[in-house]
Amino acid sequence: MTLTIIDMPAFWASYLINGDASGLEDGEKTHIDAYLKTQGIRSVLDCAYADESFFSWSFGLHGGTSEGGDLLEYTAELLQVSQEPGT
Repeated sequence: MTLTIIDMPAFWASYLINGDASGLEDGEKTHIDAYLKTQGIRSVLDCAYADESFFSWSFGLHGGTSEGGDLLEYTAELLQVSQEPGT
Protein backbone atom coordinates (compact mmCIF):
# COMPACT_ATOMS: atom_id res chain seq x y z
CA MET A 1 0.00 0.00 0.00
CA THR A 2 1.39 3.39 -1.02
CA LEU A 3 0.12 6.39 0.95
CA THR A 4 0.28 10.08 0.16
CA ILE A 5 -0.79 13.34 1.74
CA ILE A 6 -2.94 15.50 -0.52
CA ASP A 7 -4.74 18.82 -0.01
CA MET A 8 -8.39 18.79 -1.08
CA PRO A 9 -11.49 20.85 -0.23
CA ALA A 10 -12.50 20.63 3.42
CA PHE A 11 -16.20 20.19 2.64
CA TRP A 12 -15.41 16.92 0.86
CA ALA A 13 -14.41 15.23 4.15
CA SER A 14 -17.77 13.65 4.96
CA TYR A 15 -17.98 12.04 1.53
CA LEU A 16 -14.32 11.02 1.32
CA ILE A 17 -14.04 9.57 4.82
CA ASN A 18 -17.57 8.32 5.56
CA GLY A 19 -19.07 7.89 2.09
CA ASP A 20 -21.82 10.38 3.02
CA ALA A 21 -22.72 12.39 -0.07
CA SER A 22 -25.88 13.90 1.45
CA GLY A 23 -24.25 17.33 1.92
CA LEU A 24 -23.06 17.60 -1.68
CA GLU A 25 -24.83 19.51 -4.42
CA ASP A 26 -25.82 18.02 -7.78
CA GLY A 27 -22.78 16.94 -9.76
CA GLU A 28 -20.29 17.32 -6.89
CA LYS A 29 -19.99 13.57 -6.22
CA THR A 30 -19.19 12.97 -9.89
CA HIS A 31 -16.66 15.82 -9.81
CA ILE A 32 -14.96 14.45 -6.68
CA ASP A 33 -14.77 10.92 -8.07
CA ALA A 34 -13.28 12.21 -11.33
CA TYR A 35 -10.73 14.32 -9.43
CA LEU A 36 -9.65 11.33 -7.32
CA LYS A 37 -9.15 9.31 -10.49
CA THR A 38 -6.98 12.02 -12.09
CA GLN A 39 -4.85 12.10 -8.92
CA GLY A 40 -4.45 8.30 -8.90
CA ILE A 41 -6.21 7.89 -5.56
CA ARG A 42 -7.81 4.56 -4.67
CA SER A 43 -9.28 5.62 -1.32
CA VAL A 44 -9.04 8.31 1.34
CA LEU A 45 -8.17 6.98 4.77
CA ASP A 46 -8.02 10.02 7.06
CA CYS A 47 -7.97 13.79 7.20
CA ALA A 48 -6.81 16.58 9.47
CA TYR A 49 -9.29 17.91 12.02
CA ALA A 50 -11.70 20.53 10.67
CA ASP A 51 -10.09 23.23 12.80
CA GLU A 52 -6.84 22.54 10.92
CA SER A 53 -8.27 23.61 7.57
CA PHE A 54 -6.57 26.46 5.76
CA PHE A 55 -7.66 28.94 3.12
CA SER A 56 -6.11 28.91 -0.35
CA TRP A 57 -6.64 31.10 -3.39
CA SER A 58 -5.36 28.06 -5.35
CA PHE A 59 -8.52 26.13 -4.48
CA GLY A 60 -9.04 25.07 -8.11
CA LEU A 61 -5.65 23.36 -8.21
CA HIS A 62 -6.81 21.06 -5.40
CA GLY A 63 -10.12 19.97 -6.94
CA GLY A 64 -12.27 22.91 -5.86
CA THR A 65 -14.62 24.58 -8.30
CA SER A 66 -14.29 28.17 -7.05
CA GLU A 67 -11.51 30.72 -6.91
CA GLY A 68 -10.69 30.27 -3.21
CA GLY A 69 -11.72 28.01 -0.35
CA ASP A 70 -10.76 25.96 2.70
CA LEU A 71 -8.57 22.90 2.26
CA LEU A 72 -7.66 19.98 4.51
CA GLU A 73 -4.77 17.56 4.36
CA TYR A 74 -6.01 14.05 3.55
CA THR A 75 -4.14 10.77 3.81
CA ALA A 76 -4.92 8.71 0.72
CA GLU A 77 -4.00 5.35 -0.73
CA LEU A 78 -2.64 5.54 -4.26
CA LEU A 79 -3.70 3.18 -7.02
CA GLN A 80 -1.08 0.54 -7.66
CA VAL A 81 0.24 0.53 -11.19
CA SER A 82 1.00 -3.03 -12.19
CA GLN A 83 4.29 -3.47 -13.94
CA GLU A 84 5.18 -6.33 -16.17
CA PRO A 85 8.30 -8.27 -15.20
CA GLY A 86 11.42 -6.88 -16.81
CA THR A 87 10.16 -3.29 -17.17
